[in-house]
Amino acid sequence: MKYGQRICLLREEKQLTQGELAERIGISRAALSHYENNRREPDFETLKHIADFFYVNVDYLLGGVGQIHKEEAVHQTKPAKLLGYHIVHFKHWVYPNRLL
Repeated sequence: MKYGQRICLLREEKQLTQGELAERIGISRAALSHYENNRREPDFETLKHIADFFYVNVDYLLGGVGQIHKEEAVHQTKPAKLLGYHIVHFKHWVYPNRLL
Protein backbone atom coordinates (compact mmCIF):
# COMPACT_ATOMS: atom_id res chain seq x y z
CA MET A 1 0.00 0.00 0.00
CA LYS A 2 1.42 3.39 -1.00
CA TYR A 3 1.60 6.46 1.22
CA GLY A 4 -1.37 8.10 -0.52
CA GLN A 5 -3.67 5.18 0.22
CA ARG A 6 -2.58 5.14 3.86
CA ILE A 7 -3.19 8.86 4.27
CA CYS A 8 -6.62 8.47 2.67
CA LEU A 9 -7.52 5.51 4.92
CA LEU A 10 -6.46 7.35 8.06
CA ARG A 11 -8.43 10.42 6.99
CA GLU A 12 -11.55 8.39 6.27
CA GLU A 13 -11.25 6.56 9.63
CA LYS A 14 -11.45 9.97 11.33
CA GLN A 15 -14.36 10.92 9.02
CA LEU A 16 -12.60 14.05 7.77
CA THR A 17 -12.87 15.67 4.38
CA GLN A 18 -9.72 16.52 2.46
CA GLY A 19 -10.36 20.18 3.21
CA GLU A 20 -10.68 19.59 6.95
CA LEU A 21 -7.49 17.54 7.17
CA ALA A 22 -5.57 19.95 4.96
CA GLU A 23 -6.58 22.88 7.18
CA ARG A 24 -5.57 21.03 10.36
CA ILE A 25 -2.09 20.14 9.08
CA GLY A 26 -1.49 23.45 7.31
CA ILE A 27 -1.50 22.54 3.62
CA SER A 28 -3.90 23.18 0.73
CA ARG A 29 -6.69 20.74 -0.12
CA ALA A 30 -5.22 20.40 -3.63
CA ALA A 31 -1.83 19.37 -2.21
CA LEU A 32 -3.49 16.74 -0.01
CA SER A 33 -5.41 15.43 -3.01
CA HIS A 34 -2.13 15.08 -4.94
CA TYR A 35 -0.59 13.17 -2.01
CA GLU A 36 -3.58 10.83 -1.66
CA ASN A 37 -3.54 10.07 -5.38
CA ASN A 38 0.25 9.52 -5.40
CA ARG A 39 0.76 12.28 -7.97
CA ARG A 40 3.10 14.18 -5.64
CA GLU A 41 5.25 13.20 -2.67
CA PRO A 42 4.96 15.20 0.56
CA ASP A 43 8.16 16.65 2.00
CA PHE A 44 9.43 15.38 5.35
CA GLU A 45 7.85 18.19 7.38
CA THR A 46 4.43 17.51 5.85
CA LEU A 47 4.81 13.77 6.46
CA LYS A 48 5.70 14.52 10.07
CA HIS A 49 2.61 16.75 10.48
CA ILE A 50 0.39 14.03 9.02
CA ALA A 51 1.96 11.32 11.20
CA ASP A 52 1.64 13.49 14.32
CA PHE A 53 -1.99 14.27 13.54
CA PHE A 54 -2.91 10.57 13.23
CA TYR A 55 -0.53 9.38 16.00
CA VAL A 56 1.38 7.05 13.69
CA ASN A 57 5.04 6.79 12.76
CA VAL A 58 6.30 8.28 9.51
CA ASP A 59 7.50 4.75 8.66
CA TYR A 60 3.89 3.56 8.64
CA LEU A 61 2.92 6.29 6.16
CA LEU A 62 5.82 5.33 3.91
CA GLY A 63 4.77 1.69 3.72
CA GLY A 64 6.14 0.16 6.90
CA VAL A 65 4.47 -2.96 8.24
CA GLY A 66 1.78 -2.45 10.85
CA GLN A 67 0.27 0.72 12.18
CA ILE A 68 2.38 1.79 15.13
CA HIS A 69 0.69 4.33 17.35
CA LYS A 70 2.73 6.83 19.29
CA GLU A 71 2.43 7.05 23.07
CA GLU A 72 0.30 10.22 22.87
CA ALA A 73 -2.49 8.16 21.33
CA VAL A 74 -2.85 6.25 24.58
CA HIS A 75 -3.73 9.48 26.37
CA GLN A 76 -6.35 10.35 23.75
CA THR A 77 -8.43 7.22 24.35
CA LYS A 78 -11.85 7.33 25.96
CA PRO A 79 -12.13 6.30 29.59
CA ALA A 80 -13.71 2.88 29.91
CA LYS A 81 -14.89 0.55 32.62
CA LEU A 82 -12.44 -2.31 32.48
CA LEU A 83 -13.75 -5.61 33.81
CA GLY A 84 -12.57 -9.14 33.04
CA TYR A 85 -12.03 -9.78 29.34
CA HIS A 86 -12.59 -6.09 28.58
CA ILE A 87 -9.12 -5.31 29.92
CA VAL A 88 -7.49 -7.56 27.34
CA HIS A 89 -9.70 -6.16 24.58
CA PHE A 90 -8.89 -2.59 25.61
CA LYS A 91 -5.12 -3.28 25.59
CA HIS A 92 -5.31 -4.73 22.10
CA TRP A 93 -7.32 -1.72 20.94
CA VAL A 94 -4.76 0.73 22.32
CA TYR A 95 -1.73 -1.25 21.16
CA PRO A 96 -2.82 -3.06 17.98
CA ASN A 97 -0.54 -5.84 16.75
CA ARG A 98 1.49 -5.83 19.98
CA LEU A 99 1.59 -8.50 22.63
CA LEU A 100 1.30 -7.15 26.15
